[in-house]
Amino acid sequence: MESSLRKNLILVVEDEVIIAEDLIIRLKKLGYDTLPCATTGERALGILQDNKVDLILMDINIKGSIDGIETAELISEKFPTPIIYLTSFNDDFTLARAKKTAPYGFLTKTSNLNNLYTTIEMAINRNKMEIQIKEKEELLSVTLRSISDAVIGVELAGTIISWNQGAVDIFGYELYEILGKNLSILTPSSLPNEIPDKFASLIKGEILDHYDTIRQNKNGDLLNISIKISPIRNIYGKLTGVSLIASDISEKKRMEREILQISENESRRIGIDLHDNLGQYLTGIMFQLKLLENSLLKKNIELEAKMAHEITMSTKEAVVLTKNLAKNLIKVNLENQGLSTAIAELVAFYTDLYDIEFVYEHNDLIDQLINDATIITQLYHIVQETLTNSIKHSNASKIEVILTIDKFEISLEIADNGNGNVEQGKGFGLSILKYRINIINGNISIIGKKNEGTVIICRVPILAQ
Repeated sequence: MESSLRKNLILVVEDEVIIAEDLIIRLKKLGYDTLPCATTGERALGILQDNKVDLILMDINIKGSIDGIETAELISEKFPTPIIYLTSFNDDFTLARAKKTAPYGFLTKTSNLNNLYTTIEMAINRNKMEIQIKEKEELLSVTLRSISDAVIGVELAGTIISWNQGAVDIFGYELYEILGKNLSILTPSSLPNEIPDKFASLIKGEILDHYDTIRQNKNGDLLNISIKISPIRNIYGKLTGVSLIASDISEKKRMEREILQISENESRRIGIDLHDNLGQYLTGIMFQLKLLENSLLKKNIELEAKMAHEITMSTKEAVVLTKNLAKNLIKVNLENQGLSTAIAELVAFYTDLYDIEFVYEHNDLIDQLINDATIITQLYHIVQETLTNSIKHSNASKIEVILTIDKFEISLEIADNGNGNVEQGKGFGLSILKYRINIINGNISIIGKKNEGTVIICRVPILAQ
């Protein structure tokens, strides 16, 4: 194992023996180890094959078939060894050639010990830092290649400047196909591109969280994607670009839909059991109690008749409660109903129960155009839960439900004229609404004005179906 106290080993490439020997003596005085001098470029290359050298002092004008600059070019292709040129020439042409090889410095052959030591130490330390940087870059490169998520570097104008293997696997574009293209290439033409707004928020200094959206791959297939956007800043703190980490959550979304469908089926089964079995059973008991009450009244047994009446009323309340529970659980029957019909029935149901004016407006073609069971079910849930919250918390006298559809999206708007206190929705209820709209790739906005009411707007892309 190499000792950490090993002296730096230097190779001198110089064809003038006296100058070479003088340099070696001075280097040893400064505490460096040296190898025998190489008088030609070919000899220097041979020495480097067998020795780990920390620095090369290279004469530009050496004998042989290749000069010092050509030798330096060959060395840089094979070895990570820093080179300092030794020269007594300072013509522009020679310096221009030498600069192309990215040397670590220039020294005259007669440089004093202090200048020699300073230049060598700076070159060795710079080389160590560059090696560390390259190792970190290699580690980062390997890490990025092994990440299954897409990691994309983008300029503020939207130009793609980096693209890892995860991005290739998710979106199908090879690196050479995508570099220099605008990020909008991944956005379906019929869907809004929210990226410019996200970039504008970053420029303002806002911190962005993950958000879900829809993107398309090279083949035009739509993907459910979760995106995290982070700023890239230069050394002065100025925003110069962004890094996007994109995860393909299409399979996750599919599984969530399946789980929700299973849950809906089970809720429907329980609702039907409540309505057809328990509800009917309680209704039968209620009629029997009514008969008992009438019989007791005919016999002038008033106290017991009053008790029977009270039990009848309690049973009637139980029947109403059971029907309400069943209504909440049965939800939308896609075989016999569409979304607009189901919402119309829901609004009619609430109209009968509460002293509130309900208004429902919708496109005539809604039920023909919306045929995705998950979208229908989730929008129905959103309407039901929003109406329930509004009835309980807003003190509204009027609630409007507007359901429309166009070429690109479904729009659901629910507005009331209540107290506008959206704080009521910041707990579990709002989380459920956001979860439901997220399942169907939509977005939700909640706007409340004190004593003027609350408006909830949901938008769902058509292509999400």
